[in-house]
Amino acid sequence: MKKILFIAVIFLISAFSAYAQDSTNSDLIKVWGIDEFIENGKKYQDEDMLEIVVDFQADGAYNYWEENDNLDGVWELSDDGNTIYFDKDTEDEMVWEIVSLSADRLEVKCNYGGRKYRYVFKPKVSKGENTDIQENQ
Repeated sequence: MKKILFIAVIFLISAFSAYAQDSTNSDLIKVWGIDEFIENGKKYQDEDMLEIVVDFQADGAYNYWEENDNLDGVWELSDDGNTIYFDKDTEDEMVWEIVSLSADRLEVKCNYGGRKYRYVFKPKVSKGENTDIQENQ
């Protein structure tokens, strides 16, 4: 009886661990740089596009750079993996709906101040890694 209970507990722990890993989607954990910026259906050209970089860290922290603004805080992925919450349940909360996500592309949409936005991101070398690369050259 104890052996069966022990096996059942190990199975439940394994199942929960697998679920917890899936809920953070490893494709998302990296530094992303903006590739396309669409506001209310208008796609901006490279020279008119805002510079946006988002660093999703495995521990749930994030860094967000937009032009000269830098934000950091806590992010989480919804249970269904379709929504990213930044600083959930705070006055600074941002919500992004994931349109598509793969290892080399993240597309999200969101609404702010009555405007609809769609961002497409590509993986980017983080600032820390970039500094290391420059120092080694």
